[in-house]
Amino acid sequence: MEQRFIPLLLVVFLAFLVPILLARFRRIPVVVGEIVAGILIGPSVLGLVHAEEPTLELLAEIGFAFLMFLSGLEIDFSILFAASRPGQDKKKSPILLAGLSFLVTVILAAGIGFWLTGAGFVRDPWMMTLILSTTSLGIVVPVLKEKKISSSGLGQTILLSALLADFLTMFLITVYIAIRSTGLSLNILLIGILFVPVVLLYQLGQQQLRRPIVRRLMEELADATSQIKVRGAFALMIAFVVLAELIGAELILGAFLGGVLASLISEPNDEKIRYKLDAIGFGFFVPLFFVYVGVRFDLQAFLTNPDAWVLLPILLVAAFAIKILSTFVFRFAYSWRETLSSGMLLSARLSLIIAASAIGVRFGAITESTNAAIILIAALTATFAPLGFNTLMSVTDEKKRRAKLIYGGSDLALQVGKELRAHGDDVLFLEKDSEAANRIREQGFDVVLNGGSQSSMLGSVSDVRVDAFLALSSSDDENLDACRVARGNDIGHVLAFVTEPIRIPDFRGLGVQTLTPSMHRSSLLALMARNSAIFSLMTSTDDQRDLREFILYNSGLYGKRLMDIKFPAGALVLAIRRNDELIVPHGTTKLAAGDHLTVLGNLETLTEMEDWLEGW
Repeated sequence: MEQRFIPLLLVVFLAFLVPILLARFRRIPVVVGEIVAGILIGPSVLGLVHAEEPTLELLAEIGFAFLMFLSGLEIDFSILFAASRPGQDKKKSPILLAGLSFLVTVILAAGIGFWLTGAGFVRDPWMMTLILSTTSLGIVVPVLKEKKISSSGLGQTILLSALLADFLTMFLITVYIAIRSTGLSLNILLIGILFVPVVLLYQLGQQQLRRPIVRRLMEELADATSQIKVRGAFALMIAFVVLAELIGAELILGAFLGGVLASLISEPNDEKIRYKLDAIGFGFFVPLFFVYVGVRFDLQAFLTNPDAWVLLPILLVAAFAIKILSTFVFRFAYSWRETLSSGMLLSARLSLIIAASAIGVRFGAITESTNAAIILIAALTATFAPLGFNTLMSVTDEKKRRAKLIYGGSDLALQVGKELRAHGDDVLFLEKDSEAANRIREQGFDVVLNGGSQSSMLGSVSDVRVDAFLALSSSDDENLDACRVARGNDIGHVLAFVTEPIRIPDFRGLGVQTLTPSMHRSSLLALMARNSAIFSLMTSTDDQRDLREFILYNSGLYGKRLMDIKFPAGALVLAIRRNDELIVPHGTTKLAAGDHLTVLGNLETLTEMEDWLEGW
């Protein structure tokens, strides 16, 4: 009897073991370890698993499609819309700088591609151009979040550069392979069919999913054995993969667009579904793909080919040089240190370059030895590019001013500013009207005055670490625009005063917390009636105690139980908000990266807790 599941068992066991072995080497991406593990058990070394295993091959292909789907799901196109709003300083526009950077990237990559072809190292200059133009959005996003600069102008520019490189390179690879396969014909236009269902299903989803009866049904079937939204995500991914195959396009574009559509029609309260999809993908399917990449790695073809040994350092230098030189356009808006560090981070390649290389092998555009060299380039850049970025960006955020931003100069905004100041918070106002700005300054507040758009004002405070953004003007439309720009700049905590309850869905669609007088006065009165002590703690400014929320960035506390942590005297952790879940903590509760801890304590203790928990 054929044992089809023994190779799968070995691969799954290695996928489980690799993160444990790399736990003490956190700077090495787990993906690199998975590829190395695949090389060890593959035909190149031990020969325990072969690339022709049908079960493993199918699951790896599903894992590849799932990885592209999750990449599309991570993209927030509101960043593009916010970056291109009128009134922004064009010289510092993230979308302009990112577009120029990608154009320079393609030109430089084409020069390298044709030079390598002329030197006899590669067969197809255009395929090598697209391979060298790739980057890794999956590495860029977490590194920016870890460095806590994703909300800054520089962070947005880097993020948009990675987004454009991923999306446009993926699209161009699909078009080029179609041209290479069928020639320059009208069939190429069929690729555009992939975008039609994205538009149609987005419009349909926006209309139908907001209907109360549909929303209620989806919520009822979202948990337990039904998991309807997870099933819907899988159906969407497979449908776009099948559609891509039917029109002769690459599955990477189909799966990616499926993820984009899922991201567009999802709502803020669907975060739990994203975590479930991440768990399924990165817990099973995606590791299988990367281990399978290692299994297919032809080490012998690389070792026995002298050209591959020469090609490896050339490609490594080219991979870094192309991205670093292309980010020189950032120098129009940022310092040399920031420009060079951006180029280092964008030099990271991973899943897309491996996928593009595999496609090139399948169509005879590149050889197996060149493919092996490209896989090594992916592993090396994924390891060293983030290290170079962190080294160049070694200036910590301790020098940054930490403040709460208030948009608007209404009486309510001034009163909120005074309350925040009384609680010891630094408050900065954003205002367009000079008369209103003078009135705010008379109350002792700092004001950023700018007659342009909200986006241009936010660009002028890029050196401020924003704890919270409050849209408190008297106009719901202005508040909505301000919240859209704030979310586009990756400000996590955004609040808005909304006068018309009918506008609340517009704000909540952006993930904004709202306060509407006609709806929330009763809630506040009920809170006072049921929990007068808690309300007093929240509002009192004449004692030495306060309630504050901190985000856990101190990696030394990750995974530790509360009972094992020696908190400062007088500090009490009342609640932990993790993703979309509110946890009432116990002594055995373990902390995790990014936890929001609500802490009660005296002012001196809370200041100490802030430095300790947030690691600044």
